[in-house]
Amino acid sequence: MIVVGATTIEKAEEMPLLRHPLSFVATIAALTFLSAPAQSQTYPQKPVTFIVPFGAGGGTDVIGRMLQEPLRKDLGQPIVIDNRPGANGAIGSRYAAKAAADGYTLLLTASSTFSLNPNIMKDPQYDQIKDFVPVGFVVRAPWMLVVHANSDYKSVADIVKAAKDHPGKLTVGYWQSNVEITSEVFQRAAGVQLLKVPYKSVVEALGDVLAQRIDMLFVDIQAVRAYIAVGKMRYLAATTAERVSLAPDIPTLAESGYPSAVTDASVVLFAPSKTPKSIIERLNAAMVKVVADPGVRQQLMSLGHEPTTMTLAELDTFVRDELARWQDMIQTAGIEKK
Repeated sequence: MIVVGATTIEKAEEMPLLRHPLSFVATIAALTFLSAPAQSQTYPQKPVTFIVPFGAGGGTDVIGRMLQEPLRKDLGQPIVIDNRPGANGAIGSRYAAKAAADGYTLLLTASSTFSLNPNIMKDPQYDQIKDFVPVGFVVRAPWMLVVHANSDYKSVADIVKAAKDHPGKLTVGYWQSNVEITSEVFQRAAGVQLLKVPYKSVVEALGDVLAQRIDMLFVDIQAVRAYIAVGKMRYLAATTAERVSLAPDIPTLAESGYPSAVTDASVVLFAPSKTPKSIIERLNAAMVKVVADPGVRQQLMSLGHEPTTMTLAELDTFVRDELARWQDMIQTAGIEKK
């Protein structure tokens, strides 16, 4: 008896095609090819888990939860968010890289893990190109430089002056590599030295800004909007080339005299690299449809993000280009792999 996919062949002599080895191989290939569309049509048959390698309440986590219901409607199965923070997002990324390549465990992450960690970590224990395939773009977003509302620092110029007067005394928090590199790029551009303070999540970092235990933080808009609105924090600058639509009165670092200090963050959905192509295509179609939906776009834009969709080919090019772009910035900042 021979079993091929869902087909059972009791006797080879009853099937002339199987008497010749080459015909047998051709038959196997044909049956495999015919099974691929069926796999795409039946996926998913159970809940899909999004590994978010950052803490609950952070920018990527909020975006993931915002996508849960629209994607459930499109895919027909619930989306489960599994937060696995730590090591600048490397812990969750490692976990996702080792997951079964069946489309049920995916990685929703920011550029800190897919374009920075490979450039700043000697051994992140995952290979971004070999272990993952990008399946859906979500947003691009700015970082905002914030301080406590009662801080004496009212502008970037105030920060720079104080940092030059007291090298290594002013503190800046970070919880992922994108934020860390942004602070490094700013320090190099301004010619100052800040004391970096690491955190496991943005929530912890924000807590220390609110308690005035650290002086400043580069952070995404949605994480601090509530604190800005009630007057507990203050924006000083945006890291993007242009001003941010949700904070049009806030200058950019470039406007403040530091044109080389331009960074942003991206949020992309990845699957383990050996995931069947039919599943990857199904996921890309769902992501493009959901992110392009006017209601979802408005929600994402209300957080200060720029919703973005890409084809699979465009996504592959983007990820590779981002690796090179951040490598250049990291080398310019003089940062070595650790």
